Amino acid sequence: MNCVVIGLGYFGNILKSKLENLEHRVITIDPYNETADFKNIDDITAIEENWYFITTPASTHHSILIKLFSKGVKNIWVEKPICPSLEDTLDIFSKKPDDTFLYCDFTWLQHNSIKNLGNCKGIKHIEMKWLNNGTMIPSDVNIVEDLAVHPISILMFLLMKSKKSIHAIDVPYANEKSVLINGKCDDISFNIEVSNTSMKKSRSISLYCKDDVYRWSSDDEYFIENIGIVEKTDAIEMNIHHFMSRNSIGYPLDIARTLEFVNKRFRAFN
Repeated sequence: MNCVVIGLGYFGNILKSKLENLEHRVITIDPYNETADFKNIDDITAIEENWYFITTPASTHHSILIKLFSKGVKNIWVEKPICPSLEDTLDIFSKKPDDTFLYCDFTWLQHNSIKNLGNCKGIKHIEMKWLNNGTMIPSDVNIVEDLAVHPISILMFLLMKSKKSIHAIDVPYANEKSVLINGKCDDISFNIEVSNTSMKKSRSISLYCKDDVYRWSSDDEYFIENIGIVEKTDAIEMNIHHFMSRNSIGYPLDIARTLEFVNKRFRAFN
């Protein structure tokens, strides 16, 4: 397949490498990178026949998506978040042609350990810690859009698997480096801690169920306490497979709405 990667930053280069390893022909677009094949989307011919991957800053997603829609592109992957604001996200979905497949890469939802946690029954409480090593967050997003989107997407996945919906969310503390999120959903409660001040990256999830507790940590990514070892998979390659098979996770708007609610509370603190 012809795959066009728009944006050759950190993740764009990772995605380019993965696609090439899967033996796809990769064309790159980036106006600021001299190694890119093209500087502009308009420089490419037969545009609608390609599979597009948007890995530019989040603030540019809306304008790029609108342009690709207008050019008749049928298959578009966009790096999370689809857009930084719910308003722009809803606008994108309202303008997306019916025959265009739009895929957002909530990468952790393709991680085999997360999928196995989703099979746990009788969840009563969910705890998540998402700690980053203090590396800089892109200037066009905040800690909620850059880091908290990961545990929020996992939370929505776990709740949807349990056929639950969120009733209330509270953000008791937030600044540019740390966010605490609490909430309830039917008979399930949850809390999320996100920080960008840790000495190293560390992610952990604890599920308190009716008869047991299941814990996962990124320190041992393919092991879950009280479940055991799970099969190793490449989450990015799994995302590519789902995209090219036109299989969506099915609820990006639910994630966007939850993200926006947390974001409003974050802005109130700042």
